[in-house]
Amino acid sequence: MRTYLRHKIVNVVGVKELVALEYLDFYGKYKDYTESHGFWEICFSESGEIGFCLNGEKRVLHKGEVLFVPPHAEHSYTTNSNEARAFVICFESPSVTLKPLGGISMHIGKEETESIKRIIAESERTFRMSENGTLETVENPNFGGQQAILLHLEYLLICVLRSLAVEKNSDIVFLDEKAFYADLSDVIIGFFRENIRRKMTLKEICEKLNYSPSFLCNTFRKQTGETLFACFNRMKIEEAKRMLEEGDMSASAVSRELGFSEPKYFGALFKRLVGVSPAVYQKQHHRR
Repeated sequence: MRTYLRHKIVNVVGVKELVALEYLDFYGKYKDYTESHGFWEICFSESGEIGFCLNGEKRVLHKGEVLFVPPHAEHSYTTNSNEARAFVICFESPSVTLKPLGGISMHIGKEETESIKRIIAESERTFRMSENGTLETVENPNFGGQQAILLHLEYLLICVLRSLAVEKNSDIVFLDEKAFYADLSDVIIGFFRENIRRKMTLKEICEKLNYSPSFLCNTFRKQTGETLFACFNRMKIEEAKRMLEEGDMSASAVSRELGFSEPKYFGALFKRLVGVSPAVYQKQHHRR
């Protein structure tokens, strides 16, 4: 008897949730309308030319091209042509492999175009957009339509990433999981170092790096063994030690300089991590 071995499937691209599937209305709600949201958006130009503005940069989307709008990017569409027609696909995805697509507009091939056409066809028999802008299941939906849309969308994303990776002098390199996580942690720590004297929020960090809070927190802790803000505070205290050693600033002034809103919190954190209060540390280590 032949022996079969199981193989664990690695999902390099995953769609978590569909948000919107619809044609743009250039003379209705999308006319001169700038928006920003926390999910991905794909705009496919089915015909005509469509102008768009992404984070203040104006460009044109030609027939057969797609635009990938990353989460939290400000964008708007406009056209002067009655023949222009575009379909948008909005979705949430925790997949970090999508990051290189953010802000890219490109002409896609026959296979990718066919995937989008299948998404459109399935969506017309599966969903409708309600008046408040949410997806609702139609009466008697296409059997397996929701799953089919996800499969076609994930395949589209894989094909686009493949095509970008094989381009000459491409900046896209697919790392294995361990290498990717290490690289992401280095990026976060570098970002902390650049902003060591500022007070930061989790929302600001996520918007800067284009990742969800849960993914950033879990990945960073898995890789480094500490939470995001435990690391950031530890780095701040190391900077405070240097400032107390080399300067004549008081502990309160150092606290303000490093973005702490409460000197008492700074003092307590410093003593917990260093073992003595900022004032005592300064007396012991100040380089006169």
